[in-house]
Amino acid sequence: MMSVEPLYALGIFTVTKRLEIFQTIIYEYYDPDQYYAELAENVEDLENELEEISANMQEILDQEEVVINGEKVRPKVTGIDLGFKGTLEEPFLAFFIYFKGKPRKGLNYYENIYSAERSEYPYTAYWYFPRNFQVTTVQASGTSQIINDHIVVIRVEEGERISGYEKIEFEI
Repeated sequence: MMSVEPLYALGIFTVTKRLEIFQTIIYEYYDPDQYYAELAENVEDLENELEEISANMQEILDQEEVVINGEKVRPKVTGIDLGFKGTLEEPFLAFFIYFKGKPRKGLNYYENIYSAERSEYPYTAYWYFPRNFQVTTVQASGTSQIINDHIVVIRVEEGERISGYEKIEFEI
């Protein structure tokens, strides 16, 4: 697996009116030795590997401090999938993650504190809030943009310093 190189990550956060967050993270890789393609040929080996990768992701999430409206919440990996983008040298892993906060009328916030580092690959995160929510402030590494008051786009380039802190404030 040493030859598997991360290329890009995409995170999609869908927020409900009840402040449930359904997160999908897709990691794209370059795999010239087709490690994942070979792994996919044996269902038992694949399931074992995906279970281990899922547990590793959960461990990473457990090290983060995620807070919604002052209460710590625990993102939970609920599923994982392996797929291929065009060729067997272009695998991707999709993680499905869930967490929930308690909404309140007026100002709400999501906050995430984690280890600072340099990004090994570029990534984009999309936050899609309900249409009647209004995002007021975004603090995150990289560049951020608010679209139509309720969609947040955060982009980080490869090699960019990640501060280890994110905060999104929004009105309900």
